[in-house]
Amino acid sequence: MIFPEWVSRHKEKGNELRYLKGRYYLYKVSSVWDSKKKRARKVTGSFLGRITPEGLVKPKHERLKDALKNVSVKEFGATKFLTEHCENIVSALKNEYPLEWKLIFCFSVFRLLHNSPIKNLTHHYSASFLSETFPQLSFYPKTISKLLNKLGQDRERIKFFLQHFIQGTKFAVIDSTHVFSLSEGIITAVIGHNSEKEYVPQSRLLLIHSLDKHAPAYYRLVAGSITDVSSITLTVKEAGIKDAVLIGDKGFHSEKNLEELEKDNVHYILPIKRNSSLIDYSPFSQADKTKLDGHFFFEKRVIWHFTKKIEKRKIVTFTDNYLKNEEEKDFLARIEKQEQTLAEFQEKQYQLGTITIITDCENTPEEIYELLKQRIEIESVFDTLKNTLNADRTYMRNDAQLEAWMLINFIALLMHYKIYNTLTRKKLLKKHSIKDILLHLSRVHKLKIQQEWILSEIPKNSRKIIEKLEIQEHIT
Repeated sequence: MIFPEWVSRHKEKGNELRYLKGRYYLYKVSSVWDSKKKRARKVTGSFLGRITPEGLVKPKHERLKDALKNVSVKEFGATKFLTEHCENIVSALKNEYPLEWKLIFCFSVFRLLHNSPIKNLTHHYSASFLSETFPQLSFYPKTISKLLNKLGQDRERIKFFLQHFIQGTKFAVIDSTHVFSLSEGIITAVIGHNSEKEYVPQSRLLLIHSLDKHAPAYYRLVAGSITDVSSITLTVKEAGIKDAVLIGDKGFHSEKNLEELEKDNVHYILPIKRNSSLIDYSPFSQADKTKLDGHFFFEKRVIWHFTKKIEKRKIVTFTDNYLKNEEEKDFLARIEKQEQTLAEFQEKQYQLGTITIITDCENTPEEIYELLKQRIEIESVFDTLKNTLNADRTYMRNDAQLEAWMLINFIALLMHYKIYNTLTRKKLLKKHSIKDILLHLSRVHKLKIQQEWILSEIPKNSRKIIEKLEIQEHIT
């Protein structure tokens, strides 16, 4: 049979052309010696495919094998969720960093998901669908080093970016922690000691926290040697906050600090040491509760309070009977061990279970107590910064890079609390941690088969998370 030229060009040694029902096919053939017939016998081998004017169409199973050789698998769920869920952060980045926002956003996402150091950014980028959403980004260390230098040298632009998260805040609280550095190029890092009493260079991170939004709102890095309240008042001014409330610890209380805060219109709620002469314990020594100003309930516990006014300031003492009973038991146990005496107990018994603060706020005692207790919320922000993001230690080479490093981690912190508030609002926080949420979502992948990206099968637990978060339209 004479075959068309576009068919016969596929004829090679070891194969055979065939024409069946108007179509052309290619088969592998060979020959074996037939001892009975005393001659060679043709043996038809595997089917090589159908021939068309466009070329050879391989069998389906061969096409699947070829496709599987080029399959790409990339994480999709967690990064897609962060991109969609953190649209306010993306918007602020686009506004202030129109050229660099994609790099900054991806860097922050990888810090949140993987605590990624700079050297691993390229790996996380290539393994994530962000490399398809934002293609051709470079995460090589030299590129990132240049980016950090550029970002960190422009504190003014960082300030404008951060102010996107200050708007609409009723109350803000400011506190600080230390960032340790082992780089000689960090001028602001001075020798100090950490919680393990290791003496290492450190800078000081001041953080403003939004109490009504339950999220960090602003940060500022200062030299580790600066410990007075002037750095706090300057941070409030830079942020443009009019209603800042400093909820400090007992170390903040001094007449000099109070005057400084009042001069710069920064409100304060500061605990006082129990042995301070400013505190009047006499109302608590009476059996008659009418000597006190009143009570309120906090987490189903009765809190009694007494206020003493000194010009524009108020000294408010709170007593918690549950806490008092615990401290009494502890004190009496030490008496039995002869570590303390009964006379000391009688002298201090009315101080037990009390918390005393000095403030210039006009809030009610109940509101002040709630604000005081919200310091725990602020401390959890630092815990996240240190233990979740591992951002309290850095190997940045200079102050500009350190500033930019904190910007990247602060953005990751914003993402963390965006998820936190969503879980709180949907009442999911008791059953699911933020780490759990991101872990389950990161198990949702996209597969590239024959140049087409398709969603992989979603694990059962991941699907449950998606349904609880009500984000099916974004992930599935």
